[in-house]
Amino acid sequence: MRGFLLAAIRIVFGPAATLADGLSLAGSLWQCTRSTDQSQFVITFYPGGGGGGGELENNEVSPYIFDASRTKPGEWPEQWEQTGQRFTWKVPDQSIRIEGSLSGPGQATARLTGTETSSGERSAVTSTALSKLQKAGRGW
Repeated sequence: MRGFLLAAIRIVFGPAATLADGLSLAGSLWQCTRSTDQSQFVITFYPGGGGGGGELENNEVSPYIFDASRTKPGEWPEQWEQTGQRFTWKVPDQSIRIEGSLSGPGQATARLTGTETSSGERSAVTSTALSKLQKAGRGW
């Protein structure tokens, strides 16, 4: 099951550094680092406004678990929006929100920078595009 999940994610996202129109985050995958404690996580921007992500430790991703019981069919518990080079990525049921901007769109050196707010704590984050997802953690 874990292998199928990783293969499906790789097919959907392909190389993240090649953003479709040079501006859209849709279909991209990013590795982020928090400035406060240097912890790392990944976030994804699914086409259609859905999102995904998880904490990264020892080169394994532990996906964020969310409550999908209040979502409607076709709706994602994790969401994102983009206006120009500004974006918002959020997991409402866990009070996680990242607001920031994209720099260097369409280039191999594209970066996301912004601020993560989680449970009232704030941290600057810097993200770089990934071409593939790391190994999923145990249980996946």
